[in-house]
Amino acid sequence: MYKDNRIVAIIPARSGSKGIKNKNLIKLLGNPLINYSINYAKKSKLIDRIFVSTDGENISKISKNFGAEIIKRPKKYSSDTASSDSAVIHAIKYIKQRLGYEFDIVVFLQPTTVLRKFGELDQAIQMLVKKKLDTVFSSVDYQPFLWTRSKNNLRPENFNPKKRKRRQDISI
Repeated sequence: MYKDNRIVAIIPARSGSKGIKNKNLIKLLGNPLINYSINYAKKSKLIDRIFVSTDGENISKISKNFGAEIIKRPKKYSSDTASSDSAVIHAIKYIKQRLGYEFDIVVFLQPTTVLRKFGELDQAIQMLVKKKLDTVFSSVDYQPFLWTRSKNNLRPENFNPKKRKRRQDISI
């Protein structure tokens, strides 16, 4: 709790990823990706409860072992076209209606983001409360070189390979 505000973290992690199979469970330095978000939330001094919203049994089991509470996500919020926002909204309603737990602030953590600075989450929550904001989010201005595959060919999606800047010349 922070200044009379109950705070929950919600991590939406569906199974069935098409781009990278089981991406939320892929190990990076010996830990599944989902664990990085759970541990980041656990390191917060302000978050009261951590929830993982998922339709995957393995994700549920692993997330629970790492200390998260599990919200079983219905199929309609787990499809290829379902948004993370719809999963978070479902989780909010579930926590309030099914668990009877009232809270004031929701922290939405993406399960595949592993590079976060220690302390930034608590700073964001403190700023949200102090300035009486309704939303705070973090972002990075990143412009990767994207390629598209069509049949057996690759073609650049958002750049001209003949005029591509060197990585060192790109300011982030």
